[in-house]
Amino acid sequence: MEKAFRSASLELLSGWIFHELDSREDVLGIPKQNFQIPHARLAREMFGHTVAAPLGVAAGPHTQLSQNIVSSWLCGARFIELKTVQILDEIEVSRPCIDAADETYNCEWSQELKLEESFTEYLNGWVLIHALAHKMGLKSPGTHFSMSVGYNLEGIQHPRVQKFIADMRNAGPRLAEAIDTVAKIYPGVRDIAIPTELSNQITLSTMHGCPPAEIERIAKFLLTELACTPG
Repeated sequence: MEKAFRSASLELLSGWIFHELDSREDVLGIPKQNFQIPHARLAREMFGHTVAAPLGVAAGPHTQLSQNIVSSWLCGARFIELKTVQILDEIEVSRPCIDAADETYNCEWSQELKLEESFTEYLNGWVLIHALAHKMGLKSPGTHFSMSVGYNLEGIQHPRVQKFIADMRNAGPRLAEAIDTVAKIYPGVRDIAIPTELSNQITLSTMHGCPPAEIERIAKFLLTELACTPG
């Protein structure tokens, strides 16, 4: 599949999700009886906050779109490893980057969205699950976002990747803009104290055969220069 990859707007997704929540027996194709709210005994303190369950989804094409993040959350995922981002975000490769129709194939160096688009998707998913948790009467979504970056030190140090990481650690005015958009559909989102920090932790992704010294340099950079929590 070589067609351009386009994401849905937050306004469209908000209307879709909250309309189905109020009027249908399924949301995003997931029957309401299949919604999962983790039992309190599963809660864990992780990375400085409470995660309702140490269970979730690994990075991949399924965690790069906000509607997929919401879908996984509705099914009980509370630890969500976001799709790995990199500076080379316009490479022409087979898409989706993982194809599992019969056998499973993974394309190296793959990324469907540009860095800035990836941040928007993660921000939209963050606001939507907070709004959904509020709508469903939960105290919080109890969710941890793990940002994933790769694939070499030079790419991770690039200003665009650094801006992505900085935005994930503090969404700033972009958060308020997203809340305003969702509030047009679900005004209750304004009553929630949604953290501006989407993630305080990084999962490092490197290529097969990456030299140990390169991995060490990347880890040292993330830990000392960026003071990120490793994963």
